[in-house]
Amino acid sequence: MKKVFYLGMTLFVFLLITACTTTVVTTEPRFYANNTNTEFEILGEIIYESEERIGYIELLRAARNIYPDCDFVIDIMVDQKSTIKTTMFFFLISRSEISTWVMRGTAIKYK
Repeated sequence: MKKVFYLGMTLFVFLLITACTTTVVTTEPRFYANNTNTEFEILGEIIYESEERIGYIELLRAARNIYPDCDFVIDIMVDQKSTIKTTMFFFLISRSEISTWVMRGTAIKYK
């Protein structure tokens, strides 16, 4: 009876562990083709990087610098890249983290 109990508990833990694991699948941003049925024209992709937190207005300004006719930016993705800088002085170690914010999206113009 103990063997059945231990076998059952082992299978339960194994199933619990495998049920809680997942595979992360990353996808690229959506691509829009210029279709005659759409209400907008795609101008291109915008990528904006900054060491400070950035928002939609900064991304729209960057899009309008490249595409002056830009009305809106869609499909916005925000990433944060972190770099850890380590400095060692004798036995003292100091670490500092530098974050870079990256926004990208698709600039469009309404018809």
